[in-house]
Amino acid sequence: MDTLFNPTIHASCATRQKMGWTLSNIRFHSFWAPSTKTSPCGEEIKWTASCCPCSMDWAFQNHWMVNSHVLPTEHLLAFETATGDYAPMHRSWFLDRCNEVWLGKGLSMLSGHIFRIGGTTHLLLLGVDHFIVMAQGCWRSSAFLDYWRLCEEIIPTFVVSP
Repeated sequence: MDTLFNPTIHASCATRQKMGWTLSNIRFHSFWAPSTKTSPCGEEIKWTASCCPCSMDWAFQNHWMVNSHVLPTEHLLAFETATGDYAPMHRSWFLDRCNEVWLGKGLSMLSGHIFRIGGTTHLLLLGVDHFIVMAQGCWRSSAFLDYWRLCEEIIPTFVVSP
């Protein structure tokens, strides 16, 4: 796998970011990704704080705090290695580390796709409207419906009693 950082296709620490609070007092954040799997010409990556321990906002803010010394010219998700070099967090490293932790706890190994499924399910269980989940996941079709899990818990969240 090629892990070289290329600022023409990867976001750097100097990448344009937007953050703030909504009128309903919910924290939001976004950054520009010069190229993504589904948008080779780039797109804005957006999220809002879910006010729970697994919030993407908390994880990103923690990354920035822990890695505040990383140079602006480095990858947005770069961290300092044991040798003092900077390395971008990439999919295989992240999944290897997750699976190491999970296996140590007696859980099964999982693929990266589970995060997309889990994120969708999590937002739906929080009561986030499915159209908002669709927008948050940058889906341009109803394909995100294939990611729904725990339907027996999600559907009643959206069924309003008379």
